[in-house]
Amino acid sequence: MAWAMKLLYIFLLLCPFSHALLSLGNTINSTDELALLSFKSMVSSSPPSLPGSWNSSSHFCSWPGVVCGRRHPDRVVVLRMVSFNLSGHISPSLGNLSFLTELNLADNQLMGGIPGELGHLGRLRLLNVTRNHLDGSIPVTLGGCTKLKVLDLSANRLQGEIPWPLDSLPSIKYLFLYKNRLSGDIPPSLGNLTNLQNLQLKENMLSGAIPSSLGMLSSLSLLSLGFNNLSGPIPTSLWNISTLMLLSVQHNMLSGTIPPNSFNNVPHLQVLYMDTNNFHGPIPASISNASSMVDFQLAHNYFSGIVPPEIGRLRNLIFLQLNWNLLEAKEPKDWEFITALTNCSRLKILGLSGSKFGGVLPDSFSNLSASLTYIDLEDNQISGSIPGSIGNLINLQILALDINLFTGSLPSSLFRLKKLVVLYVDYNNLEGAIPMAIGNLTGLMIYCSIQMPLALQYQKHLET
Repeated sequence: MAWAMKLLYIFLLLCPFSHALLSLGNTINSTDELALLSFKSMVSSSPPSLPGSWNSSSHFCSWPGVVCGRRHPDRVVVLRMVSFNLSGHISPSLGNLSFLTELNLADNQLMGGIPGELGHLGRLRLLNVTRNHLDGSIPVTLGGCTKLKVLDLSANRLQGEIPWPLDSLPSIKYLFLYKNRLSGDIPPSLGNLTNLQNLQLKENMLSGAIPSSLGMLSSLSLLSLGFNNLSGPIPTSLWNISTLMLLSVQHNMLSGTIPPNSFNNVPHLQVLYMDTNNFHGPIPASISNASSMVDFQLAHNYFSGIVPPEIGRLRNLIFLQLNWNLLEAKEPKDWEFITALTNCSRLKILGLSGSKFGGVLPDSFSNLSASLTYIDLEDNQISGSIPGSIGNLINLQILALDINLFTGSLPSSLFRLKKLVVLYVDYNNLEGAIPMAIGNLTGLMIYCSIQMPLALQYQKHLET
């Protein structure tokens, strides 16, 4: 009986059908290898490291950039080829890597379209093709990657509208589409991505209004919409996202005001870019509630009124750019914000140029943060003397006081600013001789003064 069983086993081994059964598992496993070889056939690298290392002399799971699973050791779970200097096209066969959880081809020179077959990757959690030369539209099939947490298609040449299936990615946390050529409206249905934490759509050609539905993204920490063609106001709902840390809408055609209580519900807001738009109205005193603010930029708008002294409660403030607005100061009390800003010990950049600031700078101006490297008061109507103790701002590198109504002479303390590189004081009513101490400013590259006596004396000083 035992002999009969052995004969049956031998028969099965010799039978072509049984051969097919025994090799079926190897055929299934080779699907991933075939997909990788198809990818290899459509790309090249310089130096040619990829074609030389992906060959039959080693198992495909050991090929550079390829990671296979633990539970399924012959199935590719990660294809990570960042900065491999790859050129060519992405093979549609990558859609056959059914166990793939990460596809990262960032920072290469890949071109052509994103294959719609990638939408078959139901296990995919990260898709990153940033910094390539990909074009065409975003495939609607990517909506099939329902487990995606990170989708980064930024810094390519993608065109067309943001496809509606992207709003059906329930697990998505990071959606990066910036620096492309996308057009059309921002889909209101993006507000359905309740797990979204980071949405970056800047540097495209998007138009229309910012959807109020984005205010439903209760976990959002970063919203970047700058450098588009968006219009209308910032939806009030956005000011209620308590998790928001960065809001960037600069370089659009947005309008409207900042609501009086807008900063009451954004205690974690660190960066606000609203520059180069058509916003108007006052800067709300509620700004004091954004106590985490580091970078506050409202330049090139139509904001008016005084700068609220409450801004001095932003102890972490480093960059304050209010240039080219209709902000004003007439009376000494209007300059109280400068005294308040002395509490901001980390302040490095202060831009107040191109507005309607008048009257006399308060003495507290010299008590601003010693960390300041840049002060711009150009093109205002500020009168009186340049504060005598301005030399306290020992780290100043750029000081622009030109096109104002300053009188008197240059204070001698000015020449204690050893790091000063650029000094603009032209188009004022300054008089008197330039102190010889200017020779101590060995790094000074530019000094502008239209006042003839000063200019002549400075030229004479250089000649000697």
